[in-house]
Amino acid sequence: MSSITNIIKFSQLKIILLIVLLSGSGPLEYSMSAQDIIAKLSDNEIKIIIPVLKAEIEGNKQLEKAMETKQDLAYQLFLDIRSGKTDPLEWLKQYSKNIIVPPGALYQPECSRAVSVKTGESILAEEPDFKPSAIPTAVFTFGIDFPAINKHLLGDRLTNESYSTFANNPYDATNPSVDKLRLFIKDMDSFYAKNGFGTDYSSWEFLPVATAFSFSHPEDEEHISGFVTIFDFTLLDPFYPDVIKQCSANIMGPVMEIIASQELLTQVYTSPGFALTGDDNIRKDLKDAGITEDQYALIKSSLINARRDSEYPDGIEVPSLDFVPTTQEEKEMAELIAVMRENAIARKNNITIYNKFKAELDPILDILEKWM
Repeated sequence: MSSITNIIKFSQLKIILLIVLLSGSGPLEYSMSAQDIIAKLSDNEIKIIIPVLKAEIEGNKQLEKAMETKQDLAYQLFLDIRSGKTDPLEWLKQYSKNIIVPPGALYQPECSRAVSVKTGESILAEEPDFKPSAIPTAVFTFGIDFPAINKHLLGDRLTNESYSTFANNPYDATNPSVDKLRLFIKDMDSFYAKNGFGTDYSSWEFLPVATAFSFSHPEDEEHISGFVTIFDFTLLDPFYPDVIKQCSANIMGPVMEIIASQELLTQVYTSPGFALTGDDNIRKDLKDAGITEDQYALIKSSLINARRDSEYPDGIEVPSLDFVPTTQEEKEMAELIAVMRENAIARKNNITIYNKFKAELDPILDILEKWM
């Protein structure tokens, strides 16, 4: 090969290498990347894999059905709390025996209802056909006045602008009443500690010291938690008008909220056997077939590539290296080209394999590609 031709060929290879490098993979990493490797398929592999592919489809259909059921249950809870049929506090008590409140705590049912469905209500305002869920939340007040609240920042009419100003400075932390309410927070902490709860102040570091804490019981700390604060200004957010309507008259002082976690909600809405309808069943089928999950993913992606390649088989070029690499850079390029060549040969082979099983594979791949 002439030196000029060699320079041209070498420059083309450098362009290929540059593309790979810019994609974040060096030549050796490229050759090991699962997303870039094409498996050279065989008739026997396809015969083994087709039942597993079908099982995956059936499992996903069951999973979709279970997810729909879960969404319907979540939506029904939203409707029931919004209508007043289900009380948030009573719902929480169904799932924990550790729902206790300190003396003097005054339950606010309508405020609790509004807070429990506020996120769902805001979603419905934007997407009327969506089925939102609720987050059961019980809100308590204590009938204690907090004169340090900067009510004047809210103005005569609450707006996004006045609320933003207020949220940045909801109360005067130097006011003597703050120190008095710190004693209140300390008493609340003692109450929950004596009843076996753990308390935590770290998640409230953005507030003045010892003005708020969260609490949970060891038996259900992943499911239900609460917090106490000397003032929860978020209940005045104009983005949630019903919360303001139902809560504003009673929250100008210490507030306590007890909240269900997403983990509890998922557990409540999940039907028995839900987890077995998805990946667990596929893993069992693969084990029975003697195929690893990585092999299965590679075969599946190679099949999908084969179907696409079958539409334009002449577009597959098998690269070659027609000079002997001598430098380290040339050797790395040679390794890259070897991988590309192997992939191209595998792609050509896979078109033939795919066409043999096309009638059976196409309906399966149509469905799987929608989920990938």
